[in-house]
Amino acid sequence: MAVSQTRPRPESVKVSRAREILRGRAVSSREVLQLAKELTKEKAFSLARRLLAQARQEPAVQGDSALLRAIIQQQALCTSHDLELPADVRLDLAFQILQQSGDDLQSRIDPETLGIAGSICKSRWEIDGQVQHLERSRAYFLRGCQEGVTGDYGYCAINAALVLDILADLESVAAERSGAVSATAVQREQEARRLRETLIAELPELAKTKEHQGLIQDWGFLATVAEAYFGLGRYEEASQWLQTAMALPKIPAWQYESTIRRLIRLVQLHGGQSTDREIIAGHPAAEMLMQLFAVSPEALRGILTGKIGLALSGGGFRASLFHIGVLAKLAEFDILRHVEVLSCVSGGSIVGAYYYLEVRHLLKTKKDSEITCQDYIDIVKRLEKNFLAGVQRNIRTRVAADWYSNLKMIYKPNYSRTERVGELYEEEIYRLVEDGEAAAPRWLNELLVEPAGHSEAFSPRQDNWRRAAKVPILILNAATLNTGHNWQFTASWMGEPPAGVSSEVDGNDRLRRFYYDQAPVPHQSIRLGHAVAASSCVPGLFEPLALDRLYPDRIVRMVDGGVHDNQGIAGLLGEDCDIMLISDASGQMESQNYPKSGMVSVPLRSSSILQSRVREAQYLDVDSRRRSSQIRAFMFVHLKKDLNVKPIDWIGCNDPHDPGDEPLSAVIPGDVTSYGLPKDVQQKLAAIRTDLDSFNDQEAYALMTSGYLMTDHEFPKYIKGFSLQGPPPDWGFLAIEPALKNVPGKEAEHRKLMNILEAAHSSAFKIWKLKPILQVAAVGLAAIGLALFYWICSKWWNSALFTVGSTATVLITAILTSIVGPIVVKAINYRKTLAQVGVGLGMALIGFAAARLHLHYFDRWYLQEGRMSDEA
Repeated sequence: MAVSQTRPRPESVKVSRAREILRGRAVSSREVLQLAKELTKEKAFSLARRLLAQARQEPAVQGDSALLRAIIQQQALCTSHDLELPADVRLDLAFQILQQSGDDLQSRIDPETLGIAGSICKSRWEIDGQVQHLERSRAYFLRGCQEGVTGDYGYCAINAALVLDILADLESVAAERSGAVSATAVQREQEARRLRETLIAELPELAKTKEHQGLIQDWGFLATVAEAYFGLGRYEEASQWLQTAMALPKIPAWQYESTIRRLIRLVQLHGGQSTDREIIAGHPAAEMLMQLFAVSPEALRGILTGKIGLALSGGGFRASLFHIGVLAKLAEFDILRHVEVLSCVSGGSIVGAYYYLEVRHLLKTKKDSEITCQDYIDIVKRLEKNFLAGVQRNIRTRVAADWYSNLKMIYKPNYSRTERVGELYEEEIYRLVEDGEAAAPRWLNELLVEPAGHSEAFSPRQDNWRRAAKVPILILNAATLNTGHNWQFTASWMGEPPAGVSSEVDGNDRLRRFYYDQAPVPHQSIRLGHAVAASSCVPGLFEPLALDRLYPDRIVRMVDGGVHDNQGIAGLLGEDCDIMLISDASGQMESQNYPKSGMVSVPLRSSSILQSRVREAQYLDVDSRRRSSQIRAFMFVHLKKDLNVKPIDWIGCNDPHDPGDEPLSAVIPGDVTSYGLPKDVQQKLAAIRTDLDSFNDQEAYALMTSGYLMTDHEFPKYIKGFSLQGPPPDWGFLAIEPALKNVPGKEAEHRKLMNILEAAHSSAFKIWKLKPILQVAAVGLAAIGLALFYWICSKWWNSALFTVGSTATVLITAILTSIVGPIVVKAINYRKTLAQVGVGLGMALIGFAAARLHLHYFDRWYLQEGRMSDEA
């Protein structure tokens, strides 16, 4: 589903010619077919598909059955690979097109048609994990080589062998779980071996004939023979054929990648119970592949493991700080170098963007072979220190603390608190990244990674397979109010990805994604801070980010990405990640004994229920994908981990709940979680506010420690094949661990911490809850207020509050305001409502002073109350 994160390379001659044909340039249909085949070598499948669809309508094509079949076959092939279409759409459409070729797929034995049909079915299996699709794929491929393996130069036979091995592996694993041996699996393995033996017996001889002597210059043919030898364990012969193939000029990089991935898949299928690390260390094929393809052991291990994606959820700065602890443990395990996709939402976007800037600087300044685990540990250490320093500047209050910015919100089109908070992200947080761009505005479209030692334009999707330290694709997730879909910002494009739109249940428009240089001029660049702000603008607290004149007859308005997907999982699924690491520090709904029934409380509670249901559905979806082998593994850590669900018996129950009825995995006995934190402490951490204000050291370190300990416990359980050795670094945030765990001698620190965490639930008046003197002052102020109210009431008790004249004045003022107000607003800024202008004036005249007072006194007091320097 992915679009490569890279600056679009200059258009090739073939792509330019294809665009001219689509605009009306006259060429023959056979030229179009040949051009489409050339475009597939450049992976320009969408362009080739549209060319072929246009060519099919030509009368000359309709009268030539052989040409029509060839065009339809190529169109089906290109459609099945067109990532601009949602997966279900492109595969369904490709199969429908193929059926229009005039070939009966139930009886036809044309290898070209059957080979494409087999590939489509295999792709279906890769998406939904249904073995029936794999069985259909096997059937099509086997029928394609029914009359010999040479008709299509071995394509159907070599793919049939691979599918047979995959089916045999699935059946063997299922049988082993019950202590049995699958006879069917053995038969499939034998059939795959027979096909490969036939290929190596016939294909080399075919290349010696005069009419096929050009095959020795064809990558696909050479790779097929090499794979046949490889699948039989004859690695020396496979190496010779691969060397011949790699000596060919101008081979696209994706063909190298496709070949090595197929070969390493065979190593896994034939490796039995060997781990990826054991395969790399001891398998004779691994050394051969590393030498031939010039990849390091870590890069080859990355190919074996599959694409790793990391999702950082929303949840304000609570989530950001929890994620830092997760990142710290992943850095310690040396996992961060393998992360290829970083999908972020809201608070996850704030910290994820900072992390991406640090990694970008590392990859630009160090060659791949020079990058070590310590480099990623150092990145997270800087993140731990600098990000918290930025958080403690109190972003939320500073939005209101600048007089000029408040005034600008009145008269500047589409400028709001959301844009302002984005600027503050850059000024207070991202400027702390030491990459030489501290004071300058940061533009998302200029944040592409050009790794040191890589001379050409780099594409993570096409070039990461060669690297040990992967270049991550940063995805900042928002949600559009226009369509209700997921909107994604990356360093090279933005828009609504097709993967997030299901054609079966969604009939809304999709705002197509585009590269920045393809956009209308005002939108060819976007501030990093504004993209992060769009991802984190909580509805009701911040205005939607507006993009005008981007699509016809509409203004795109975006809100917090958590409205659509608060965990960032959709971004990982859209990028076809094999291993998913999900850090979920979102605010989870709590139980209420006496839920309120007010006009505001019920809608808010209902929204929480909906968000909770979406979160649960997403988890179950990912888990089902793991169970069906669509993904290899996933880790899911969250703030309520091990906080057991408590069944409540009804009044007068004669059949009380028995804890023994619960699954063992669902119950963590005692008062301590499996990762070592007391449950009452973790409960308070889960209840910390979702906000963008200041977090003091103690609450911040507590969240980081929770994420760190949880990941330390969960990662080894679910993600296998990584070496997790080595002494832990000296993380500053772990200074809070003894107080968190209430170890002997730290009782006083524990009590103070629990008081701070109790107050951390509130977005306002936190310091008032912690300082008795302020509580006394609050009582005194309340008493003064009541006395003043009593005095006013007694003084004016017998006075007429409303006279005919005063009532008339109020009515006339209201009428004039309703008439003149909109005119004034339009004169100031026709895009602002009267309420927005009023809020802007209020904040510019009064609000900024209150915000500055809070920053200079109460905020500093709160930070000092939770300072760790005296505790460590």
